[in-house]
Amino acid sequence: MKFRGTILTVAVASLAAFWGCSSNSQSAGNSAETGSPELAGILVLDDGKPAARARVQCVPEGYDAMTGTELPAAYSTETDKDGRYHLDSVPDGTYALEAYHVQSGKRLLVRGVKVAEDDSVAVNDTLRAPGVVKLELVDSYNEHKVVVVVPGTTIRRETSIRDFHELVVDSLPAGELDLQIYFDDLYWSSVFEVEVAPGDTQTILIPSAIEPDVVIPHDSVSFTWKAPLSLPEGVDTLTSSVTDIPIALRLTEENCNFDSLQYITGRWEAVRISKDGSRSKKLPISYHELATPGYGVETKQVVLWVRVDSLNVTDSLELSYDGLLNPAYAFDVFPTNRSYSLVWHFGYAVSPQTDYAEMGDFDGTAFGSVDADAITEGVVGIGIEMDSAGSFYVKSSARVDTTREVNMSFDEDGYFCFSTWVELDALDKEQTIFEKAKEYALLYVPEKGFVVEVYHVADSSDALDTMSYKVSWASGTDGIKAGEWTYVAFSRRAFEQTVFYLNDAKVSASPEQSDWDDSKVTFSLEPSDRSDSVGVRAYFEVGGFTGKLDELMVGGCFRDDTWTRLTYLNQKPENYWPQLVPRK
Repeated sequence: MKFRGTILTVAVASLAAFWGCSSNSQSAGNSAETGSPELAGILVLDDGKPAARARVQCVPEGYDAMTGTELPAAYSTETDKDGRYHLDSVPDGTYALEAYHVQSGKRLLVRGVKVAEDDSVAVNDTLRAPGVVKLELVDSYNEHKVVVVVPGTTIRRETSIRDFHELVVDSLPAGELDLQIYFDDLYWSSVFEVEVAPGDTQTILIPSAIEPDVVIPHDSVSFTWKAPLSLPEGVDTLTSSVTDIPIALRLTEENCNFDSLQYITGRWEAVRISKDGSRSKKLPISYHELATPGYGVETKQVVLWVRVDSLNVTDSLELSYDGLLNPAYAFDVFPTNRSYSLVWHFGYAVSPQTDYAEMGDFDGTAFGSVDADAITEGVVGIGIEMDSAGSFYVKSSARVDTTREVNMSFDEDGYFCFSTWVELDALDKEQTIFEKAKEYALLYVPEKGFVVEVYHVADSSDALDTMSYKVSWASGTDGIKAGEWTYVAFSRRAFEQTVFYLNDAKVSASPEQSDWDDSKVTFSLEPSDRSDSVGVRAYFEVGGFTGKLDELMVGGCFRDDTWTRLTYLNQKPENYWPQLVPRK
């Protein structure tokens, strides 16, 4: 019985192989000089370079790796600097050709090579990366030592059963292999034919030792979706290249069978596919919402964030899910070394609010009237419902990343950006969306719309710096409606260049400088509400308005027009881009 594998990138021992010969890899000739068969050829690595100084040996068809018998020295050789090898003293028969390139750790296995006396046989092929097979036992076993061999080769892998029912066999050749299993020196008569691809994992369910003739197929869930990145109709082309941009991918009832995803124990993966069909490396992906049992089944929606390494509108994203794969994966979609200082999706729990920027350490603490009932339907998944008496706040301190220190303070002469979605219940009064006291703020002012303010506090030690002031940018009121979501995005490169957007419209806002009384502090936090002696300006606070908020991202970089508009197209609640389509 044959079991096809599923995909997983894993770290394994440095061995590899490739199954079978190419159609022109064997040719007959004459070996009159020796009277013995000759086996020769050229071996290369999968990058096209010669497999120089690789170990090569031919293994007789009936060789038993369990006996540990050494092969004659004439059965082994080494390639030269050009990847050439030559064996001229082996008897006629059928062999497996094995090659191992020590420097790269890649290996080749070619089975069924037939050589006859006075013949010359050429086998030219490619050394590739290893594969892994994970065997799931029907019954539970513990403390058993296991040996897995491939008949007719020197492949012999010692392993042990872990978690009572799982054993992993690494460094297996790619191709069709017959695995024989020995439990504590007891030969298991069943032979499992598996297909292994370079660098991949094949998972199968094998029978119990008590009932060796029973093979039960593994019940799993496997899906693939495609998301074309071509821009929506009516949207012009991009004006700049985009790299490392986080993209939200939505699973809904229209594109996903949630009944099949009720047990989320597998792994999600994403890659970018170029127009020519080339595939990127696996992209960072985050699916924290799936940690809540039954989330996708109950709400019929799942949001997965993928950081796309480079983006072109002729590309596509491919999203896949496989229930057989280990769910562990890197969640660095919003890395601090890409200037994400704070990212709040507002998720499924209100306090503390998880910060999705890696190493940020900004867990939002609810204050006032904000409680667990504050979650609501958002723009991307779930948002938060606020009133003027409630807020979230975080301290302006963080752990130190390997590349930079992350905090919520930004130099007034440097880089600063944010984006968020806001829905205000009423537009007749001034409201604070967020602010860092005495540093910056996002406000709503009835006659001006959304206003970004950056504050300068006079330096008492500088005789020339005697006046505190603020610099502000106003969006205007066009496009802002009570009870409707508005996308607000702002980027600043010092004071001379800004990008300001409301929804998909760029705001032509010139900075205005005015005097500012730096004694004014609008924070709702009082000293008695703090658990330490840090001053009030050490806090970044979200709150002071009545309405809803979703997808707040703050960072210390400059986001251009293309980046900002793509983020809007990706996050907007209706007709969002890109849309996942099940792949047949």
